[in-house]
Amino acid sequence: MGIPNGRGELMIIIPSGKPKIWDKQEDAGPVIARQAYIGNFHCLCRAYAEKFEGEYLILSPKYGFLTPDSVVIGTYDVRFTARGVTAETISLEELRQQWKALGINQETIMMLGGKKFELLLSAITDGKQGFTFPLHGTRGIGDMQKRLRTAINTGEPFGL
Repeated sequence: MGIPNGRGELMIIIPSGKPKIWDKQEDAGPVIARQAYIGNFHCLCRAYAEKFEGEYLILSPKYGFLTPDSVVIGTYDVRFTARGVTAETISLEELRQQWKALGINQETIMMLGGKKFELLLSAITDGKQGFTFPLHGTRGIGDMQKRLRTAINTGEPFGL
């Protein structure tokens, strides 16, 4: 998948989100993941990852872990819940298999998303992977977006 696994590099995981390109261009056809997700929050997370590290994965409730160049076939409307996966999302077992196949071995991985991802990522990695959640403790999506914009505009990344 082209994901770095050197211990010195920080990996960032960002949520896929809604809306998607097909909400504006119904006939878009298959597109790469970095073009599929067009919501404000996702775009800010992607801009943060590209500005500070350049290496990131997109976590999709339908497809699981995607590289920016992974192909997304078309639109979907499923979400992870506070409890994690559902009957409509990718299964926990598939997510575990993808994670293992990625071979990521950074000590700490940053997740730019809400609280619901903490339990999900812990379940995927059996609690054996360290994660930071720099957007936890915010007052909601607006505050998360403000923190992302501030970091991007000032050039000051979130600390681990």
